[in-house]
Amino acid sequence: MQKTRVLFVLPQLDAGGSERVVFDLARSLDPGKFEVFVAAFKAGVLVEPLRAICQDVFIIEKKQGLDISAMVKVANIVKKYGIDVVNAHHYMPCFYSFLGTKVHGKKLIYTEHSVPEVENLANCFHGKVFHWMLYGMDGVVGVSKAITERFRGRYSRHTQKIHQIVNGVDIEKFRAKGTRESIRSTWRLTDDHFVVGTVANFRKVKNHVCLVRAAGRLKDTHPQLRLFFVGTGFAGDAENSEHQVRTLIHELGLQDRVILTGYRDNIPELLAAFDAFCLPSFSEGLPVSVLEAMAAGVLVIGSDVAGISEVVSHRKTGLLFPVDDDERLALLLKEQMADPRNSAILAANGLRFVDKDHSSKRWVQQYEDFFINGAAVGHRAKV
Repeated sequence: MQKTRVLFVLPQLDAGGSERVVFDLARSLDPGKFEVFVAAFKAGVLVEPLRAICQDVFIIEKKQGLDISAMVKVANIVKKYGIDVVNAHHYMPCFYSFLGTKVHGKKLIYTEHSVPEVENLANCFHGKVFHWMLYGMDGVVGVSKAITERFRGRYSRHTQKIHQIVNGVDIEKFRAKGTRESIRSTWRLTDDHFVVGTVANFRKVKNHVCLVRAAGRLKDTHPQLRLFFVGTGFAGDAENSEHQVRTLIHELGLQDRVILTGYRDNIPELLAAFDAFCLPSFSEGLPVSVLEAMAAGVLVIGSDVAGISEVVSHRKTGLLFPVDDDERLALLLKEQMADPRNSAILAANGLRFVDKDHSSKRWVQQYEDFFINGAAVGHRAKV
């Protein structure tokens, strides 16, 4: 049986949400059916881990602005390695993959992870370009209901190509790998501390400062509260918020109550140290980090935005608060510190939910069907 050769294309290979989605897909596709390649326009911490599980990884140099040579480089990879399907994650990789797939008669599938990216695309020149590109593309995947609906509304002529495949997570991977006590002791945390963690790189959209402000409100009344930030900011990224977060921590006198770990690749172990996971984003697609926290049996507290609210049902599978409302977030944190039994119930509900509706097995199967048959069975957007 001839294997299907899939090329994933990403903007960069640092450990963000979409990069982790591709990593999980790359290691989970059936090796008896698929050979996996990855290309990106910027290197990062995932280059070597991906090389260990893929046929090859390519870093394509791209100049600022429109770079025709980058399109040619993608096209050359498609031809040289006999790629059958290109799965581009985010619009920029899709744009630069279009020429190569069409010249060589290969499939192009575009996966989008962000509601704002859909909106921004529709409201700029590239919206018209993308509308034209859709005639030659084989499919568009929204990782959440909100993203899929935005695409359907903006590009109603192409609804037959628009599909929804919600992100999934490997539950077994997030079973605690070590004891809670040993992991906490590594970070000088005791059993008396109430640890609220976030796994997200420092970007303005993730709104880490909202959680810091909430902790500032509780500084005097709840000295046991600790924040645990896993992630990093990237030099040259206009959206990098790390300096802003560090400055606010200092201004509020929280230096001894906030742990900043930088990039880490042992997320399952770190989640075991959390009492709660908080994602206070201004917007989201369908955050893998939330699914991972649920899979680890950790209470999730998130901002009430599309994507998060698709998986967190308030006071059922977790807790929601209005966007950027640090006062309301502080109240929810106080409530959970006072009632750990309720936190445990919500966390257990979240685990059951993610196990039932977001298993990695189902998620991977949907992508495999799409790559081979050109249809995400049962997940075509309704007209």
